[in-house]
Amino acid sequence: MEMDNQCQLLGPFALVVQGAMGGLAVLSLVYKRYQEHPRRPVVVWSFDVSKQVFGSSGIHILNLFLSILSSSKEEAPTNPCNWYFLNILLDTTIGVPILWFFLSTFGSLVLQAGIVGTKSGEYGHPPRVSWFFKQSMIYFLGLSCMKFVVYVMLTVLPFWDSLAGFLLSWTKGHERTEVSFVMLVFPLIMNVFQYYLVDSIIKSHDRKAIVRRTSLISVEDADIATDSLSRVSTRFRDEVADNLVERPVSGPRN
Repeated sequence: MEMDNQCQLLGPFALVVQGAMGGLAVLSLVYKRYQEHPRRPVVVWSFDVSKQVFGSSGIHILNLFLSILSSSKEEAPTNPCNWYFLNILLDTTIGVPILWFFLSTFGSLVLQAGIVGTKSGEYGHPPRVSWFFKQSMIYFLGLSCMKFVVYVMLTVLPFWDSLAGFLLSWTKGHERTEVSFVMLVFPLIMNVFQYYLVDSIIKSHDRKAIVRRTSLISVEDADIATDSLSRVSTRFRDEVADNLVERPVSGPRN
């Protein structure tokens, strides 16, 4: 394939497509939250989602780099869209159980080491940022290990480029169609699928803890509201009493 016919992963159109894909993928997690029962508090949900957003952003940049590198390292340059397509395909399918394996392994090791705040999805009450950073480090480490395994598979097995070329042959000669499918339609579908699965892995599975956190927040809100009403009621009663005391008493009319 000649260079003029290759899709451009970093062209202006491709960058717009990538931005749209990222935004729509995050919206899928917003929808998922509103389907939860019980629903995670906003702070807890934001911590869980932030892990995926930052992690997937890093993996996205790495995928772009590896795709361009893989397509240009041979004597006959190949299409970088093929390699990006393959990275997304493997990351969002076999990459999920690989990620689960590494997260489970690292999570067990740190818990055995007695490091507090490392149980995935548990951030304390109130939620602690330090616990979020600890869990984020574990997640990023597991994600990096998963990506390394996927890259080794793509490098060692020689048939991947031919497979991608066959699956994407219908877009040949239509660069915008190819870029739209490879960097928007296909990643959006697969990333939504991956986000749902990974969110279910990294969130807290202690249903009692979720209910307890939600109940504590509700009780706190109720206490704040009750306290505010009590202060208003007391202030109103005092003002009425002051007015009655200060008002002059009229004598009987003749």
